[in-house]
Amino acid sequence: MKLTVACGARRYRQIVRPKSRVGVAVIVKVQDIKGLLARGRIEPDAVFPELRKLAASDQWQTREVAATALVEIGKRHPAAVLHEARWWAKDRDANVRRAASEGLRGIVKIDPQAVRPVLETLRADPELYVKKSVANVLRNASGKHPDFVLGVCRQWARSSNPHTRWIVKDGLRKLKGSRPREVTAVLGSVGGSA
Repeated sequence: MKLTVACGARRYRQIVRPKSRVGVAVIVKVQDIKGLLARGRIEPDAVFPELRKLAASDQWQTREVAATALVEIGKRHPAAVLHEARWWAKDRDANVRRAASEGLRGIVKIDPQAVRPVLETLRADPELYVKKSVANVLRNASGKHPDFVLGVCRQWARSSNPHTRWIVKDGLRKLKGSRPREVTAVLGSVGGSA
């Protein structure tokens, strides 16, 4: 099955694998949108509308491809991805909000402060799908930027919002071994059940 993805004035035809349900195309790997990704590496703003459509897909594989494409584009154009992620983080669609978070995986390892505004927007998101992603971004930052993660989690631990508390608990998992006292202190201040 072929899917035509519009990108600015150009159109890219990509082969997609059909899902078991009749008539539903599923993009399962970034290679399936290589033309769109190549264009995004040059002119990211031109491809964000199409990536947003992929991020809103009801097919999880396609959503993963959209998020991975954001990570790849962010390697060359982090400011553009951050700008777009700020908008996506406010979307009504939880799948798009999750893609906003997932698209930060690479950037957070290099410049965690730059992703903080997006994380702040998503910190109280009620959807488990989004919460898991935000916590994962914090864990991704843990290796090189443990103080950033601990600082964010200390601040968020004071929140009465159960969704924020859940993210704090899950986001600190990776630091339990390397910074046990600090993690225990933060988790002790979380209180309540999340």
